[in-house]
Amino acid sequence: MDREGGAAEASGAVVTQRRVYVRWSDAVAERLLARLAAGEFLYRIARDEGMPTPEAVAKWAKERPAFGERLKAARAEGGRPQGARGPVSTFCTGIAAEICERICEGESLTRIGADPTMPSLSTIQAWRRENGVFDEEVRQAKEVMGERFCDVGWALAEAATPETAYLTHVKLTQARWMAGVMAPRVARLKPGEAEKPRQVRTILFRHFKVEVDEETGEKKVVGYCPNPITGQVEREDTPGWTQPGDRFTTSLPGNRKTGEGR
Repeated sequence: MDREGGAAEASGAVVTQRRVYVRWSDAVAERLLARLAAGEFLYRIARDEGMPTPEAVAKWAKERPAFGERLKAARAEGGRPQGARGPVSTFCTGIAAEICERICEGESLTRIGADPTMPSLSTIQAWRRENGVFDEEVRQAKEVMGERFCDVGWALAEAATPETAYLTHVKLTQARWMAGVMAPRVARLKPGEAEKPRQVRTILFRHFKVEVDEETGEKKVVGYCPNPITGQVEREDTPGWTQPGDRFTTSLPGNRKTGEGR
């Protein structure tokens, strides 16, 4: 596989990988089982010419139950967890080191995860969450990748012509952005804006009650409004009463703001 994937993307090249499908045969299955029983990783075995991909092995195990049982036995004998299916998901120091090496050489995690001989992208991200050392190694590898994009940008600028100036500008803009994301401490042009705190809007729901005035004997409607600070319900006809709360507090019905009276 071309490990210049990330740099090639920045320069406009398209990198593809083709794997020859390996059909089932007893001879291939026996070689695979022997190597698994000896402790080799399925990812490593799948890289060799003439060996099936992990996806093909999983398909064989599903279609051929006898092979599936022998596959589980071989993996257990080689030190793999009992009952494991499909690609290896347990963290492997060797594979983790190769992931970081390929990032340093310009490959994105998405491209690495698409390689059938490597863990999927979701597995790599799970490893990062579970292993702080690996997560830090990936971050450092991305910084190296960011510095690499600076070299790619210079190569693009040197190769630019009047006819390709606009296309080069587009590529340089993307390369500069990627360098800033990958290596923010050395390549970011300006610090990112601090995240603004979310505004919390408080809505107070008023309720009304018909009461009889003790002095006049007439019926009147009295409004009540909750106080968000004390948690008490207050009468709105109390002398000097104003709606409590901050500038993001509104009462309904009426859409009344804080500080307004009845």
